[in-house]
Amino acid sequence: MTVPATEEGKGEPAEPIELPATETVQRALHEATGHLYDELAVGRQDADAEGEQLPADVFDALEALYVATAEESVTSVRISYERE
Repeated sequence: MTVPATEEGKGEPAEPIELPATETVQRALHEATGHLYDELAVGRQDADAEGEQLPADVFDALEALYVATAEESVTSVRISYERE
């Protein structure tokens, strides 16, 4: 696993984290993706009441990742994020 070295508070984008697409990684991603989907769905109800929504394609993409990791058909995994 590659963890990027960034200085906190610089606002610079971090390098992506690349993970091997092993059975263990896919199982962990499957469980984490399911949990993330559930939490966002619950939060979506609150956001609907406040007039804010996540785009439907976010849920579609999470569902596709959930299915792919269940089937262990993922060939590469890259997570990227930006810090403020």
